[in-house]
Amino acid sequence: MRSVASGLFTVVAMIAVIIAVPSMWVSQRVVSTDGFAASAGDAARDSQVQDYFAEKVAASVEEQTSVPLAGTVVEPLAREYTRSDGFVQDFQEIARQQHDWLFTAPGPETDTHVMDVNVTPMVNRVLASANLPTEVTVDRPIYIGIDQHRLTAGSMESTGRLVSATSWTAVIVAAVAAILALLIANRRSTVLAWLGVGVVLSAAGAFGIAQYIRWLAGDKAADTDEAARRTVEVVADGVSSDLIRTSAIVGAVGVLVIVAGLLLRVVGGRQPRV
Repeated sequence: MRSVASGLFTVVAMIAVIIAVPSMWVSQRVVSTDGFAASAGDAARDSQVQDYFAEKVAASVEEQTSVPLAGTVVEPLAREYTRSDGFVQDFQEIARQQHDWLFTAPGPETDTHVMDVNVTPMVNRVLASANLPTEVTVDRPIYIGIDQHRLTAGSMESTGRLVSATSWTAVIVAAVAAILALLIANRRSTVLAWLGVGVVLSAAGAFGIAQYIRWLAGDKAADTDEAARRTVEVVADGVSSDLIRTSAIVGAVGVLVIVAGLLLRVVGGRQPRV
């Protein structure tokens, strides 16, 4: 009876671990605003993304000021700015706005297929470094509209909530089931080895999700302009690469757990049965 109960708890723990690892990672690195912004930091170092925002900032200066040739004067400064650490920080704020657009239900007047991002801090940072005839500061919001034909404002809200709830539930279930399986098992070494198998399978699942994230980002951004598409692809590459590294670490841990279980079984002279 103890063997049957231990076996059932082991299976439950394995299934929960397979779900917990990728879902918790997605919850912390994609659904979480801070995690998403951190992941987006790599995109700010891409030359195409930098050139795109340099052009947009220079054009915004020309539109928002009455200084002749302001855009022409500011453009080289904008390019220099987009290659600085300050741009990385400001771009992460842009990523927060993009995250809010995706994971928050839109208001009644929101264009559900145009992502408006506020670039006012970028413009003012560049203006502060420009040698203009008069000091200029923009005190009203400046927005850049990015068409998102295959994405909809707020489309990820319910999915984000589901992923967050699922990840924590799976972690709790995995921990409780694994502890119970080990406590009541006749062959704890065998249970430990099977739990390691579950961890390895969770790593494989995380690797598959990383590939899916990369494909999905490319598909959703296919109809956007080149710079916006490149931004999405760079962010997705950073996110998926991080998940691949995580899956490799988790997989290695799983292998170690399997080896530990097998060694304990050999040392204890027990047969591999739960």
